[in-house]
Formats: sequence, structure tokens, C-alpha cells
Amino acid sequence: MASRRNLKKAVNNLCFGVIGECLSFLEHTPSLNQENAQLIIADAVELRNKLVGMINHPKHEAFSDINIKAYYRSIRNELFKESERLMERLNNLPR
Repeated sequence: MASRRNLKKAVNNLCFGVIGECLSFLEHTPSLNQENAQLIIADAVELRNKLVGMINHPKHEAFSDINIKAYYRSIRNELFKESERLMERLNNLPR
């Protein structure tokens, strides 16, 4: 990522995208899996808050140029991995 600002935008976009898909699922499906979809929403909000907190307050040992790049790269990788996991959980819910 070119900047922390762009990384935060990516975090927000992916997490809010997952939340939007969950809300669409809640609107168009019967009440069978309402609780499961709400748990996915809660996990997406928790993921967003955790990653934005990590971006805003980097670990002290990551302050050299090489370490800070690897630190933010790890945040980006975690974002993609976790958002994919949340979408798989949503897609695996019975309709």
C-alpha cells in the first residue's frame, strides 16, 4: 500500500462489502440463518476495528523501514485472508 490512508480505505471497503452482503442475505432469505448472518456481521466489524487499530498504532519493534513495510504487508494479507473467510462462511449458509 502506498499509505496508511489507502490501507484504511481498503480495510473499510472490504469489511463494509462483507457487511453489505450479509445485510442483503438477511433481507432475501427466510429467518433460518438470521443469527448466523448477524454473527458474520459482528465478526466483520470486529475485524475492521482490530485492523484499523493495528494501522493506527503499529508495534514498536516495527519502526525500521523494512520492518514497517513487512508489518503493513502482514495487515493487508490478514485483511484479504479474513474477508475471504467471512465470505465463505456467508456463502456456506443454507438458503
